[in-house]
Amino acid sequence: MKVVFLETVEGSGTMGEVKDVARGYARNYLLPRGLAAPATPQVLARAERLREIEEERQRAEDEKAQGLVGKFESPIVVTARVGEQGRLYGSVTNADIAEKAGEILGEDLDRRRILLPEAIRRVGVYTVGIRLSRNVTPEVQVVVVDADAPEGVEAAAAALLAPPVEEEVAEAPYAEAAGSSEPTAEADDADGASEPGTQDTTEEGA
Repeated sequence: MKVVFLETVEGSGTMGEVKDVARGYARNYLLPRGLAAPATPQVLARAERLREIEEERQRAEDEKAQGLVGKFESPIVVTARVGEQGRLYGSVTNADIAEKAGEILGEDLDRRRILLPEAIRRVGVYTVGIRLSRNVTPEVQVVVVDADAPEGVEAAAAALLAPPVEEEVAEAPYAEAAGSSEPTAEADDADGASEPGTQDTTEEGA
């Protein structure tokens, strides 16, 4: 069934969009709630103006979202109870991250805006997308730490974020010998030896 969306419906259509949808979905959900209308000539005539309104609204929402991106320069720290080998008792979900992100933003954040493929089950540092608007989805670092870390949560998070220290590779003991200009005993022997297939003719000429 062809309809014109009168409101933006997440995952279905944007305001002013003309789209074919399942008849049951239209009759049981979209039409009764005033979210869409049948694509009659009169409604289609309004579609262009509705699209313009939606584009203006989307631009304003994107601008607001861009202003919020800077609030996630620091990682989001989530605490959890941890068992052996860094495994969590339970898991950290998109709802847990949404709660922490909402505290940073100063407003509630829908858990569906947290793009977490699967629940986190180990301590560590993870990269997670947060959809602040349709066109603004920054990737932020999420650090999952032991709530009972002996050194404290902040120190435990800092340790996970610290880059690994590279061990210095000791020079091989033969490195200096390889660069030495002094001839070796083997080299002396090689200089005094005749090439294969030749003879020393000194005695013959005596």
